[in-house]
Amino acid sequence: MVRSTVCTVFILSQTAVLLAASVATLWWSQSLMFRLTHMVGEERTLGSGNVIRLENGAKLLTNPSAMVRWMAPFWFLGVAQITAAVTLVWLWRSRHQNTVGCVESAKTHPV
Repeated sequence: MVRSTVCTVFILSQTAVLLAASVATLWWSQSLMFRLTHMVGEERTLGSGNVIRLENGAKLLTNPSAMVRWMAPFWFLGVAQITAAVTLVWLWRSRHQNTVGCVESAKTHPV
């Protein structure tokens, strides 16, 4: 019984961590894209014709489709984390129901 409780707490905490990470990834996907773009270089990621440098040192990034392409991996990662969390709970739940059912049927129908 203790093992089952520890397993339940462990699986549900892993699910909570996965869901929190996925929400954070999806929520901050634009910020993550900008950080990645600045690490790689704006001209390289968006194309040199799509980066306008102003006199005060600011930059205008003018290629929204390229920005979406750079955010897509973060969206995919967030959705994959949500899918992993749902799959983890689904597999745990189906195994848990099968285990409990087998134990109860063995008690009611001895061999």
